[in-house]
Amino acid sequence: MNAIPTVNTWQVALFDASSNLLTSIALFIPNLLGALILFFVGIVLSGWIKSLAVRLLSGLNLSKLFQGTTFSKFLEQADLTTKIEQVVGELLRLLVVLIFFIASINLLGLTTVTEVLNRILNYLPHVFAATLIIAIGTIIAGLVEKIVKGSLGTVDVKTSRLLAKISSYIVMVFTILAAMSQLGIAATFVNTLFIGFVAMLAIGLGLSLGLGSKDLVKTILEDWYKDFKKQVR
Repeated sequence: MNAIPTVNTWQVALFDASSNLLTSIALFIPNLLGALILFFVGIVLSGWIKSLAVRLLSGLNLSKLFQGTTFSKFLEQADLTTKIEQVVGELLRLLVVLIFFIASINLLGLTTVTEVLNRILNYLPHVFAATLIIAIGTIIAGLVEKIVKGSLGTVDVKTSRLLAKISSYIVMVFTILAAMSQLGIAATFVNTLFIGFVAMLAIGLGLSLGLGSKDLVKTILEDWYKDFKKQVR
């Protein structure tokens, strides 16, 4: 007598479960299609943006600004022949793809994944700022190297090359420390290292000037002393 109600209960439970599953699938399919279409649009758009960025930067001759710099020499030693225009274009393409990927994941309702990707996206401005700092610092380092080499080249070629390299490396060290600070990597350590590096440069410069120009200072003081004695007499 109780078998029929039990069978009916199972049938109702199976029907409800199947109905809920089919309803969830039916509701999920449009979101899935929309997410796939949105992501595909992002891929196509990112390719266009990369091509446009490469053309614009090529027109500005951006690679010439980095020729002869420490950064370009590092790329040559690492057998990386990719132009800076291609690097910037690829970074922009990946940024656009990431933005559309986050939008697609958000459309699917995957909130946990969206939160993680949003944190990555919010950190990207710091990466962009650090990259810009390194780019500008590399250009400045190259200019400083050329200026020092040109100004001291007529005096001593070997010394001018050495001082030019040292000046370039000093600028690059400051640049890397500034980029690390922008990225928030070991901020306390970077600040301490920065202060120590500045102090080391100041002490080294003071000692070099003091020891290297002691004869000149001695001569100047002797002349002043002689003039003072003449005036007293």
